[in-house]
Amino acid sequence: MKITKRYHFLVVQLFSALLGWLISIVPIFGAIDEKALEILEKTSAYYQSLENFSATYNLTIQYPEEDTIRHGKMCITARGPQYRLSYDQKETITDGETIWVYDKALKEVTISEYAKTDSDLNFAELYNLYQEGYLSVYIGERIVHKTKNIMRDIVQLTPLHEDSSFKSITLEIDRTTTQIHRWEVVQNEETRYICTVCSFSVNIPLSDAYFTFDVGAHGDLEIIDLRENEEEMDVDEI
Repeated sequence: MKITKRYHFLVVQLFSALLGWLISIVPIFGAIDEKALEILEKTSAYYQSLENFSATYNLTIQYPEEDTIRHGKMCITARGPQYRLSYDQKETITDGETIWVYDKALKEVTISEYAKTDSDLNFAELYNLYQEGYLSVYIGERIVHKTKNIMRDIVQLTPLHEDSSFKSITLEIDRTTTQIHRWEVVQNEETRYICTVCSFSVNIPLSDAYFTFDVGAHGDLEIIDLRENEEEMDVDEI
């Protein structure tokens, strides 16, 4: 049970960091070569121009210290800071103010405030972490299909701060569409996350309710509401 939760939290942490990067790319990099900057700015502009997007990814997680490789599918639908992410038997949903983590197997939902979750799910802190600065370098290009002239540019991001939770992020970006088709994240303990896009749709019809969790619609469900504890902590601090 703890291992399964660990996988899900790490995946959420990875995506939330990348989502923060897509929302605000320009101020987060402390040092960039010109070619990398040009590619990243075009990529950021593309994602910010979308009303929303929905994607399915093949995800590989490599744990060298345990000699373990885990494969899975990750589905994401995002609209600005709002998103719905599913991986394994869990869903993470946020409307930008509240976060619901729904465990289908355990039939429980954990509810927290968006900016007041623990270290694994503290999206605000991850967003700030990525604003601290990265060195960005253009690595080269990859020819996907020579006849159709499908090319991808590869950019690697390295944190300038030693206390970063990530060692490097390598992005593979389509030269024509500026979409990110593949990324590889290496954590300090050498755990690797490799995401490859399987499907990608944009500007699909979505209601506000899609980014909320209807507790009443899930029958007998254990509810762990951390917002009450957070409010009590706020009162104690005053």
